Amino acid sequence: MRWFRFRPRPPFGQVIRLTPASDPPDPTLPEKAAAAVRPQSPKVRFPRNQPLVSRLVGLETEYATLVADRQDLDQEDLPPSQLVYSQICEAIRRDQPTVSGLFDSAQMFLASGGAVTFESHPSMHALPGGLVEIATPEVQSPDDLLACQRSIDALASDATADSETSFDLRILKNSSDALGHIYGCHENYEAEVARGIGLFIYRCFVMILWAMQVVSLVISLPLMAMTFAAIGVGRMLGKRDDTESDQDPQDAFDSVPTWIAAGLIGSLRIVHFPTVLMLRFVARHVAFRVQRRYLTSMLISRVALCGTGNLDPDGLYQLSAKAMAIDTVADMGGFRGERPIFVYGHWLGQYCAKSFLSLASTRQMLRRRQRLQIGLSDSNMSDLAEYVKVGSVSLVLDMLEAGATTGLPEVKRPLDSLKRIASDWNLVSRVPTSRGDMSALEIQKSFLLAAESFVESTPANMRGESKMVIYRWRELLESVTAFRKEFSDVDMALGRVDWLTKRWLIDQLGDDAEWIARKKVDLRYHELSEDGYHAQFMKTRPELRLADEENIARRRRSPPPSSPAARRGWLIREFANSDELMQSEWAYAVIGRGRRKRRVEFAETGKGP
Repeated sequence: MRWFRFRPRPPFGQVIRLTPASDPPDPTLPEKAAAAVRPQSPKVRFPRNQPLVSRLVGLETEYATLVADRQDLDQEDLPPSQLVYSQICEAIRRDQPTVSGLFDSAQMFLASGGAVTFESHPSMHALPGGLVEIATPEVQSPDDLLACQRSIDALASDATADSETSFDLRILKNSSDALGHIYGCHENYEAEVARGIGLFIYRCFVMILWAMQVVSLVISLPLMAMTFAAIGVGRMLGKRDDTESDQDPQDAFDSVPTWIAAGLIGSLRIVHFPTVLMLRFVARHVAFRVQRRYLTSMLISRVALCGTGNLDPDGLYQLSAKAMAIDTVADMGGFRGERPIFVYGHWLGQYCAKSFLSLASTRQMLRRRQRLQIGLSDSNMSDLAEYVKVGSVSLVLDMLEAGATTGLPEVKRPLDSLKRIASDWNLVSRVPTSRGDMSALEIQKSFLLAAESFVESTPANMRGESKMVIYRWRELLESVTAFRKEFSDVDMALGRVDWLTKRWLIDQLGDDAEWIARKKVDLRYHELSEDGYHAQFMKTRPELRLADEENIARRRRSPPPSSPAARRGWLIREFANSDELMQSEWAYAVIGRGRRKRRVEFAETGKGP
């Protein structure tokens, strides 16, 4: 006999697919399957002498800005995104010492160890809206990272409120806007890029890429000369029409005719295209092979726990807008608009954008431990979801580096499976894996049980924060499982699971509510102010806050002492207001001018995310 699972009352016009299941149907992983998942006495090896869950980790979050009370303002009357960004930066400078970025003068490094970047194409600087990206410092503890992220959320909220404009500016920590534009969060982890013969092959490709980088640089020099000449002409013309003697570099570039700028940029892309092709091959077939093999399944199913929810233009509710936009497993992420699960855009910047100023720094690409960037990540409001999102991945990376992979399922069709899981908030869909068809919760439980066995087999003095990660991971999974068993059982999930909390708030509007009213709840759930719906809800459940307020206040001013960012923060506090010029990068800073210029490394290893 075939059974079918279904949910009553599909709101928002959502179509529920009847999914055939085994006999009898069971929404939880059967005990016999759980026993099969649990590894039997795994052989643990430690490639590094560090406790579990102590690798360098970091988050990059894109915040959307908007005008709260537009009244009768037309779009051309709204503040341009560049003005909004500059005013937010000014407010941050009043909050703490800062210095500019070495490769991007618009980037701003903070005394707290983080960095602020303007995530907007130059052609859109004059348009309203815009995204402000703020990255946490690199830290070695999920608990520290949560405190750093919450301090950045507070900093972004306060800076927006204190910005000196005549508009009521608000900032949202979400993953999509009302027009369907996708942005959000990226996760960064220090991880083994390869091992053994795989590491040798990877390093061979790095040497080839370095040679291609040199060739590209030589070919690009005439193009760069033409670019500077065009900017110089534009600057001279700008001085004729303007009594001001100084002109902003960005304004000078904007004065160059569009067809010339487009031609020069297109030429540079052509020059670097062979490098991009080689990088894409390395990303898809050489680097982080073990991590991509197993982490893909975990990340795809993780949206059932850590997704933030999204109401699409058709009125369908999804677990994650970011998940619905993913179109490839591993790629550059941005070169041609692709949205991968594993992002290598920082490598593209290393071999292309940074070649002109730091050709020798490519040697860092030869190191065994590199930065693994994950693009399939939502901007969580829930402390529990934010903590588990990072802690669970860090722990699974420890498992993979120790060779504890027994029983871990592998999803067979990643992109199709991701879309099926993310579009089914009823959690009925099952996807093909190496262990048969499994639901998202079954896959998560498989990884949780394997991680639990791995931690138990690890010497007690090497477990670090892993026991807390397991405890909170299980708490989050049980919150969603309770809803899966009983549609009305959401109390445990409220305030813990973002997509379920938002779904519950939307349901309070009633079945007859219009899409615009529901979308308002969707967006204002992520508003970082006292008026934000998540903030208002958390006033009724303060016990769900995991980050200590005192620790958040400390992390707003300085990074944890154990972080490589500690020295960066100290130098910024020392030189931000001094006569010595300081420009910073993540791994080092350049201090002074001319012959007095010197480079200061922040950590001997230089292995920050």
